[in-house]
Amino acid sequence: MSDPSQQGQPSQEEMQAYIEQLRAADPSEIIAQAFTMLGTGAELKLGRPDARVLIDAVAALVDTVGDRVSDELRSGMESGLAQLQQAQVQAEQQAGEAASDAAPSEPAAEAPPASPPPSQSPGQGGKSSDRLWVPGRD
Repeated sequence: MSDPSQQGQPSQEEMQAYIEQLRAADPSEIIAQAFTMLGTGAELKLGRPDARVLIDAVAALVDTVGDRVSDELRSGMESGLAQLQQAQVQAEQQAGEAASDAAPSEPAAEAPPASPPPSQSPGQGGKSSDRLWVPGRD
């Protein structure tokens, strides 16, 4: 009879086999898996603020491994990162447009003009999703 608290848990032998697989694996394989996991998570969250955290983690991974992986892997990772960043900006723009379309058409109370955010120079109007996204900066 098996212990019900152990259901779904790998056996000691399975864990040992997994550890041996990791030890024998090429580091590039592990890096590619980490990139894929982070990228997939970011892709599923596109348009949401928490996608940026995952995209920043992808960027950090790409920056960190740099020239220590094959040119092919690095190129693929850089391309994937650029696609994620672009898709995030587009998703945020679409979400912003949808929110402004759903806003009530009644005139809002007159409010004093707000000063631009610190990352924006005076004279550069627009909503935050119109600006270029810089990884690590919300």
